[in-house]
Amino acid sequence: MKVLVTGADGFVGEHLVAELLANSYDVAGSTLNLPPVRDTLTPDEASSIDWKAADIRDHDALVRLISAVRPERIYHLAGFASGALARENAALSLNVNAGGTVNLFEAVMSVRDDSPDFDPRILVMGSGDAYGDAARDGVPLSEEMSLRPVSPYGLSKAAQELAAHTYRRAHGLRILVLRSFNLVGPGQSPNFVVPDFCSQVSEIVSGEGNGRILVGDLDVERDFTDVRDGVRALRLVMELKDPKAAYNAASGRPIRIRQILDWILDEAGIEPEIHVEPSRLRENEVACIQGDASRLRADTDWVPERSIEASVREVYRWTARRWERSDAEIREGEIG
Repeated sequence: MKVLVTGADGFVGEHLVAELLANSYDVAGSTLNLPPVRDTLTPDEASSIDWKAADIRDHDALVRLISAVRPERIYHLAGFASGALARENAALSLNVNAGGTVNLFEAVMSVRDDSPDFDPRILVMGSGDAYGDAARDGVPLSEEMSLRPVSPYGLSKAAQELAAHTYRRAHGLRILVLRSFNLVGPGQSPNFVVPDFCSQVSEIVSGEGNGRILVGDLDVERDFTDVRDGVRALRLVMELKDPKAAYNAASGRPIRIRQILDWILDEAGIEPEIHVEPSRLRENEVACIQGDASRLRADTDWVPERSIEASVREVYRWTARRWERSDAEIREGEIG
């Protein structure tokens, strides 16, 4: 089966591509630019993908992409994935996440107009951040609860999801949404809390840091899932004969951010100074976010298989190895 993954060289995209290849799918991957960034894919995996370049803000480029690939399934992952970046670029994040998604739907409809038998299933990568204020009610977040975003990123994902449901109802597109909560694993950008802490700790271990870790509120609790469990959930819902319109992918077990940092420091074997940086504190921060994935479990038997502690420790080791390679390259350049 031919599938298209937008944002295929992103953090989740690379892990999803590996998951699909391991399950014998024929994968085309779109990226903003070629050659793609490849952090976690093996050379064999990367060479097995039909790489394409397309900007999801460009309707005509998407029409050309979809016409060339003619996928039976589309996993739409391209867009802003970082809350920190969305705060810095609120209008752009809304344009890319919601506007780019509308462009994708319109492009599918354009191809369908020329080929009425073209009817791909489309999965939109949503986010638990879209629930926003609903988390303040202190109960696990389920798909029946309203989306009440309180951040630019949450707004962009809620708008994206609203577009998905609108195009499903109004135009008969076969669209579903999977709302993932906090994902963790190798290859994630330092704009996220786990790789940010890992990068700071790796810098200290390498001898380049000042012995101090900058943090925000360590007492908030978030619902983490390993990215490899997350992409398995994406594949499983797309394989359902009659999926529902929306699913949560979450562990249901919130973890305090302080615990995440403790695991990283224990793995590194250091005890640095912890400094709360005011710029890292978020106004109106939701104290605890807990997802309810019972619908996903009921329909697919999905449960997280990887320990978050083991995942966090793996991310630290992965980050530390990259720091070691970077230091070696710098030293080699100085000697040369």
